[in-house]
Amino acid sequence: MSIFAQVKEALGGIFGRGLSEEKRMEVEVLFGLIGFLAKSDGLITSYEAEYTNKLLDALELNLDGRAVAMGAYDQGRTQGYDVESNATRFLAKYPAGSPEMEQLFDSLLRLALSDDRVYPRERQALERVSDAFGVSHKSLDQRLALLKH
Repeated sequence: MSIFAQVKEALGGIFGRGLSEEKRMEVEVLFGLIGFLAKSDGLITSYEAEYTNKLLDALELNLDGRAVAMGAYDQGRTQGYDVESNATRFLAKYPAGSPEMEQLFDSLLRLALSDDRVYPRERQALERVSDAFGVSHKSLDQRLALLKH
């Protein structure tokens, strides 16, 4: 199964085929964090751009959903993006440890590993995201190691 089929399977329950108003927050948080992580090392690589585009396709978002996703992605790339408040928004609906939170976190780890390595500034960004979602750095290391294989 391809990485995008896995992400679609994992996140499909959150997004479905279109974008209802109640799902807007999930799209905004996911793609904002994707933008944040992609830009964290100063350069959005072709691997990260390809991952984002394939994820958009795999989630089968309608035009409105794509516009929301890309707006959030652009917002995430800006200096001062508020990781913590966006994590709090997500956790208010999907508590720490919930399948939805785990799936979102897993998709972010897959993005970071899309070029088969995690650069130091990406690592710092992942630690910030981990802290915001209540995931220990030890657990972060274990999850990254599992996904590398």
